[in-house]
Amino acid sequence: MKRLLLVLLTIFVVSIGFLLIQHHYSIAAVNSETPDCMDIAASPDYLSTESAHDAIAAINNARQVEHLHPLHLPANFYQLDPAQQQFMLLNLERTDRGLRPLQWDANLTQMARAYSKQLLNLNFFSHTSPIGGTFSDRMNSNPVIANHYSQAAENLAGNPVAAIGPMYEYMYDDSVEACGHRHNILNPELTLVGISWLRGSIYGSISAQEFLTSAPWSPYLGGIPDASTPLVSISISTAQNGSGLLQCQALAQDTMGIARISWFLDALSHPLHTGASWTFDTRHLSPGKHTLLVYAVDGEQNYGVARYAIVVS
Repeated sequence: MKRLLLVLLTIFVVSIGFLLIQHHYSIAAVNSETPDCMDIAASPDYLSTESAHDAIAAINNARQVEHLHPLHLPANFYQLDPAQQQFMLLNLERTDRGLRPLQWDANLTQMARAYSKQLLNLNFFSHTSPIGGTFSDRMNSNPVIANHYSQAAENLAGNPVAAIGPMYEYMYDDSVEACGHRHNILNPELTLVGISWLRGSIYGSISAQEFLTSAPWSPYLGGIPDASTPLVSISISTAQNGSGLLQCQALAQDTMGIARISWFLDALSHPLHTGASWTFDTRHLSPGKHTLLVYAVDGEQNYGVARYAIVVS
């Protein structure tokens, strides 16, 4: 969709304890006036002007198609942080359709911020992180969240208009995803959300929305967000017999605890191993200089990285 990339994933945990990962390909039937999944051309074309005001005007024009009144925004709306703008728009889209507003959650917001940083700095765009795993892995690696939720969902976006552009695409230009982003936003069973964004990337900005519903059998109580970067270093022992085998050990620590350690050769496109220690056979490496990379990720998806140079003659 023009210069945008939008993906979604929703994960449900049922009461008997197993995980069911499911992409949504239909919108929630909120009321009889909600149209089927369809795209509404942005008017004015905010992608051309990259104007926040034009993006709001486009949303209001799209809302007319659904017989909704224009957005009622506070006077200081355009001075708010983009994450707060997006939160306000999200809840207006819910409450104007008779749904309860979502509550802001600081822990989910930190997870959204850390994952946005991964997307931006590591140059990928997916619900599966090369260093953090799948969406299910990421949610269940956070000790504050694991076993304390019945539903969780995630929306990701890249857009030149940081806050408002993603909301337009989620709500009114999402047929390529069968309106799954829209379903997440209008899901009446979700209750909590965390939102964050970062400027940059080929899209202009990256943003993430993390949704959650507390488990009735073991309620989610929230927690103090952890933004600290894990500390990680590499210890290498060389076999004395000249076999070309390296004993590799990652030494990592973090205030929350390390959730995942991943090894790569030269780039993230060449994964080697997941785990703190392993044996690396260098005999098949091409001559020249190589870099052994190890990433340590905590439960909030903050990450640290260490490097070790290997020269093959």
